[in-house]
Amino acid sequence: FLLPPASSPVAQERITPPPPQPPRGATPQQEAFFRMVQRMPGAAQRPYLKRSGPALEKHTILGLVVRLGCPKDDPNVTSAYPTGSVAMDAVDQVANNQKRQLQIYMQVVHQLIKSLIVAGPDPRKQVLNWVTDALLVNVGAMGSHPDP
Repeated sequence: FLLPPASSPVAQERITPPPPQPPRGATPQQEAFFRMVQRMPGAAQRPYLKRSGPALEKHTILGLVVRLGCPKDDPNVTSAYPTGSVAMDAVDQVANNQKRQLQIYMQVVHQLIKSLIVAGPDPRKQVLNWVTDALLVNVGAMGSHPDP
């Protein structure tokens, strides 16, 4: 649920994310191109500490739940948009549907966190410790996200 304490040796351990795999059904040529792009400078996912913003987001339960939005390469996002030449109304409808789904998701996350906070002193303390960790490990994190 929480990150390791800042003073522990575990906090200084590095996590190296595995390289992404080529999409299923890719041709050998597409796989070769995918691997070539992976070898380009800056394409690899950077290692991060076990006590860091990326670790908080990827390795804690609340981090996985609270991160808002969908990954840009998520098939649920990319397959929702029509391909080819389409009317702007169709694109707007897909975007509005995704906004509504995200709004519902945010409401459910809010209810979950509120439930944890009012469930008792121990869950409240865990949630507040998680929020404290989030604030402490994300100082200056705006520079790591290129999208505003």
